[in-house]
Amino acid sequence: MTSEATPQQALHLRTPAESLDPRVRRLWAIEIALTVLVVVVAGAVAVTVAAMTAEPPTAALAAGLGGLLAAGLAVAAVAPRVRYRFLRFEVTPLGLYVQRGWITRTWTIVPHNRIQTVETTSSPIGRALGIATVEVRTASSEAARIPGLDEARIAGLRDELAAAAGEGEAT
Repeated sequence: MTSEATPQQALHLRTPAESLDPRVRRLWAIEIALTVLVVVVAGAVAVTVAAMTAEPPTAALAAGLGGLLAAGLAVAAVAPRVRYRFLRFEVTPLGLYVQRGWITRTWTIVPHNRIQTVETTSSPIGRALGIATVEVRTASSEAARIPGLDEARIAGLRDELAAAAGEGEAT
């Protein structure tokens, strides 16, 4: 046996330094709650139509919709906090480094000289909260997404990435 570390052992990814804007938790909670609301309303309409045309177990179906609503609202309260905690990013000398995932962790490093576009998108709710998503793409269409940044941090991130991309040779 040698004392050299294998490549897998030598690689140690630390947690990136920056977290998202805390307002993104509210955005995610609203998006989940709206989705649950649409599903519950559609279910309520289906139960109502079924009750008019046949004799379904309306009470059981209504209870099921109530349970679905309660479970959905619980997810809307908990999931954004967990997602926020495990989604971090940092601009390093190597490139943009993004870590995400709670159960399955994903680490994405986009080298500066591979970056082709930096795209910013914002939903109507995101605009109301003053936050947007930044997506960094390479020529192979691979992307690193950073949701929930405020306008000032987005401008700073674009400037950092543009400055770093100009330092190397693009291929």
